[in-house]
Amino acid sequence: MSDQKQLKLLIVDDHEVVREGLAAALQQDPRYEIVGSVGDGRGALERARRTLPDIILLDLRLPDVDGAALCRRLRKGFPGAAVVILSTYLSEGTVRSALEAGASAYVTKAAGLPELKSALERVAARGPEAADESAPQIVEYLHRLVSSRIGASQPTPQQGRVLELAAQGLTNKEIGARLYVSESTVRFHIQKLKEKVGAHTKTELIAKSIRTGLISPAYEDTVTPGT
Repeated sequence: MSDQKQLKLLIVDDHEVVREGLAAALQQDPRYEIVGSVGDGRGALERARRTLPDIILLDLRLPDVDGAALCRRLRKGFPGAAVVILSTYLSEGTVRSALEAGASAYVTKAAGLPELKSALERVAARGPEAADESAPQIVEYLHRLVSSRIGASQPTPQQGRVLELAAQGLTNKEIGARLYVSESTVRFHIQKLKEKVGAHTKTELIAKSIRTGLISPAYEDTVTPGT
């Protein structure tokens, strides 16, 4: 990938608003050309064949395919294209899976546009090779970055995922298994979340989180009593 030419970007995300927002923000940068914006894996493969992008921005949650599996297919089918994962989720297991699938960088949506642009610059400089950092290093860096951006009063991405899973009725042990963290780490996150929203029980935490918009009301029907 040469510094002398525009880099062709393909955006793959199942949320239309996210795709449009990314396209609008990145197409203002003369270094990038948006060659496609699609919402599923099939569309990603078809558009990649037609446009041969330099960098593919890929969400891990797609309606028709696992994001890591799609990353692997894209890297095999288009070895000259780098894949940058842009996801809501942040855990060592998720990041490790993406890196093993050939991702060149991993960025959380909560990290913001400046960090995404920084990742694109790093990838453009080194090409489609995998990221130099290990999964734990990436997770630690992004956690610190996001915490500094959103302030102490808002949940970190990891806390947000714990909250979503708790609202779905999962136990602390089940949440830990899903996020590849210990049960004690989940209890720590739950306690911190209670302190942030002023709740005494897990049920109260989830109810307040729904009222204040921290999680979607779609989770309300799945809340189970608990402490």
